[in-house]
Amino acid sequence: MIIEEFKDLETVNGVIRISEIDETFEKLYLKVRRKENRIYSYDEIKLLPYASKLNAHKQEWDIRTKSFLRFKEFLLRKKSKLNILDLGCGNGWLTGQLAKEFEHNYYCIDVNLTELEQAARVFDNKNIKFIYADIYSSTFPTNTFDLVVINSALQYFQNIPSLMKELFFISKTYAEIHIIDTPFYNATELMQAKNRTLKYYTSLGFPEMASKYFHHTLEDFKYLRYNYLYNPNSLKNKLSGFMFDEDSPFPWLVVTR
Repeated sequence: MIIEEFKDLETVNGVIRISEIDETFEKLYLKVRRKENRIYSYDEIKLLPYASKLNAHKQEWDIRTKSFLRFKEFLLRKKSKLNILDLGCGNGWLTGQLAKEFEHNYYCIDVNLTELEQAARVFDNKNIKFIYADIYSSTFPTNTFDLVVINSALQYFQNIPSLMKELFFISKTYAEIHIIDTPFYNATELMQAKNRTLKYYTSLGFPEMASKYFHHTLEDFKYLRYNYLYNPNSLKNKLSGFMFDEDSPFPWLVVTR
């Protein structure tokens, strides 16, 4: 299959389905999201990351807005039309906002059908394809994507080298994989972080969700080529965060072959 054929696949409620629907994780995930007040109305999704004052997580979204604006500035330097994969797109806000200003081809993938259908309704755009797919078991066209974005979603993938192998297979030789707003831990912090996660999900009433959330260190990238496009621990960014509004505590990494 080539990407032109892929675009013409049938949609149901605006979503292309190329994997069997697995409701087990989605049901658990949505229960957690509702408990956290993270299931948003259509009107709220249209605004993101510019959250309204009524949004329970406005402070978090204000920080994520800065990450979004950095990425948007990065895309301004791209002069050719790109095939962009938004992996773990959720309700589609990132691509939805980008598509308003950049005429690229966007492919938004997730295993949450509810949010994908919501995204398809909110961001109805001929340049966006919303796809229900498991990146490990689905057949995607090879040598297709110029750029992959994993925006606050890497924690739902257990094995980083395995994931990168799959993404390199379906991406072009010069492709970039951008990892944004994702926590990384020191090796000495891992056990404490895992315990905090278990305690948090237990407090919500869903301790089983802790086994679906994976804690990564930069050691997971030791055999991969990567660099920082934003490093919160640099002296410049530490001073900026001290003098001005709070910025993202998470790095922006770009992985290449």
